[in-house]
Amino acid sequence: MPVQAALEALRVRAQAIPLDAAARAQWAGRMNGLASMQMMGVAFDLTDPAVVKLRLATVQEAHLGGLGTTAVNGAVIAGMFDAALGVAGTMQFEGRRAGTIELSIKLMRPVFTAPLDMLAVTVKRSAHLAFTEAELYADQRLCAVASGIVAVASLPKDGDNFW
Repeated sequence: MPVQAALEALRVRAQAIPLDAAARAQWAGRMNGLASMQMMGVAFDLTDPAVVKLRLATVQEAHLGGLGTTAVNGAVIAGMFDAALGVAGTMQFEGRRAGTIELSIKLMRPVFTAPLDMLAVTVKRSAHLAFTEAELYADQRLCAVASGIVAVASLPKDGDNFW
């Protein structure tokens, strides 16, 4: 399924991101400014009111792995899924700290060419949990899917800042 068709299919299942365009743009700026995102070579696009987009525009040597092949390493793909699902879920809880607590990935085919386009959505949410799904495309082909759960962090008690 081409990326545009996948985007439309995900929008049907997605919970709207409860932030306006300006707030989503601020989120994108903060996320894209993180050293971890820059080192990974990915960039968020949060212009869509329901779908989080994450792109790896260029595959570099550091991205390669896959048992000595030229395939993108699964750890890179997992990191992209964690980032995209985490942002899709966390944006559901404006002003609250949240993070990925569960991540399940199905690698369907090796990825050799850039760009890698990831689409992520929240499909269901409660007061403290967001259930998220994402798809990874390369060369207009679906290469991997993931699901995750994002949870709101507990308020600190007695000086703790644990989840």
